[in-house]
Amino acid sequence: MAATINYAEAYQQAIQQAFYDGHLFSAKLWNSPSNSLIKFDGAKHIKLPRLTIEAGRKDRTRRAITEIVPNYSNDWDTYELTNERYWSTLVDPSDVDESNMVISIANITKQFNLDEKMPEMDREMFSKLFAAKQAANDGGISTDTLDEKNILLAFDQMMVNMDEQRIPQVGRELYVTPVINSMLKRAEALNRQLQLAGNGNIARSVYSLDSVNINVVPSDLMQTKFDFTVGSKPVDDAKQIQMFMIYNGVQIAPQKYSFVGFDQPSAQNSGNYLYYEQSYDDVLLLATKTKGIEFVIADKPAATTPDTGTTTPDSGTESGEA
Repeated sequence: MAATINYAEAYQQAIQQAFYDGHLFSAKLWNSPSNSLIKFDGAKHIKLPRLTIEAGRKDRTRRAITEIVPNYSNDWDTYELTNERYWSTLVDPSDVDESNMVISIANITKQFNLDEKMPEMDREMFSKLFAAKQAANDGGISTDTLDEKNILLAFDQMMVNMDEQRIPQVGRELYVTPVINSMLKRAEALNRQLQLAGNGNIARSVYSLDSVNINVVPSDLMQTKFDFTVGSKPVDDAKQIQMFMIYNGVQIAPQKYSFVGFDQPSAQNSGNYLYYEQSYDDVLLLATKTKGIEFVIADKPAATTPDTGTTTPDSGTESGEA
């Protein structure tokens, strides 16, 4: 049997071109501007440059020779990608023939990306960003209950906090659940009505929602943790991420397909086509930029059972701490 060809590089390019077109809610974050800083050192190790200025300006003394020393250091931080995943499938040649090529390796992997990989990548991105922010222990995680009266104030406070950290306004992204997006629209409409009425007691801050890109994400994808044992599944004790603001670039999201290939039908494969892919990825907050992301979280709403109308907690397997 001929050796299997590794299509990893070509497949990664095809994935980035074909599937980041609305099916991946976290596509902007996976394509972080800071990814350009990453240098791969093998399949699952990356290096990031770190430039440090040692000291600022000093008073000058006339007719004196200053001490001339290097005033910066240029180092590399090394990280190991922690998320190593694979997926494989067998495809019976008769399925390919009988379905007039509808069920083929290409179509199966495309459907796998849409149905399984993309939701998993969304869940990984949002939950890992939260975990990294929580580990930074620098504030910026609110558990306040949001309603139409306070949601604009919560938004404004996030904007103020980022202004205080000298974070540029251009590049800020707001991610919200559909419920929170609807709440924001109603609150913004109500606020505009109050302004038109000329009420001098409006307690509204200076920011407009129009200044920030709003991204609406299904609530089942935006929670504080998931079970990634096989695919991705919700867990009972996760919190709902109601909204979070991020300056896109405070995170890096390296991805590397180390192997992608398929074999023709053979005796070893019991007469089936065999497809196999292996990849590494991770989501990391840059240590000096953790102030560039803030969250509002809450308990998850109980799920409603369609047949009985009763409420039950979301099912899942516990995996780690929220």
